[in-house]
Amino acid sequence: MSKVETELPPAVLLCGHGSQNPEAVKEFHSLVRRIRKKLAPQPVTGAFLKFNPPAIGEALQEIYNRGGREIIVQPITLYNADHTRNDIPEILAQFKKNHPEVHLHYGSALGLIPPVIDTAIFAIQSVMPDFPLEDCKLLVVGRGSADRKVSDQTINLCRKLHDWLDFGDIRYCYSTENSPPLDTALTQAGQSHYPHIIVLPFLLFSGHLLSEIQDKIEAAAKKYPAFSFHKAPALGQADVIAKAIIQKLTLTE
Repeated sequence: MSKVETELPPAVLLCGHGSQNPEAVKEFHSLVRRIRKKLAPQPVTGAFLKFNPPAIGEALQEIYNRGGREIIVQPITLYNADHTRNDIPEILAQFKKNHPEVHLHYGSALGLIPPVIDTAIFAIQSVMPDFPLEDCKLLVVGRGSADRKVSDQTINLCRKLHDWLDFGDIRYCYSTENSPPLDTALTQAGQSHYPHIIVLPFLLFSGHLLSEIQDKIEAAAKKYPAFSFHKAPALGQADVIAKAIIQKLTLTE
């Protein structure tokens, strides 16, 4: 190993899914910049699995061309789904095959580590009305999946939030696939005795899923005008998420 290689700190590659929504791409790059600032002078690069440049393989090659021989690869996702378990590892395996001298350290999805819980609480509090918590109902909206471990993450988040927040009622639901669906949860909320309904999408960035969730909330608000619906933001722009990712990087090194 050359002198240049030994002096370089491990490079960090943050891997996003990618999106056809420009706002989601902008949010991802903003998160990468904040993490780069916190980790300076350690080199931090962002890349995407699909839709947007640079692709993960291209970013790895660029790091290699700059002399990087030790790379920490961290998926920027809340869920340990197929992209995290299969798609990204396949790209890394191919890169490692072509560059056997490189040491790759692959992280895992953020999951429900404490900073993620803190971010969820912050998102909820940012839209909470000035009313007693017992008059409020919280709906936690997860990304549906046939994978039980992925869908159970929403249930576990709901339980953890129940321990921290004294809402009159806290329920989980899903944007796709699993039951109960968001439509049903919103209907039940509109027929409940809680005048304020706070909806937390358990997502990092904007995109079609967040837009669909917000459209359904607005439709419910029109259908049940006696109730106030409050839309919590996605989690990716909170400073605590940057802290969560840096914590994962420390565990991966």
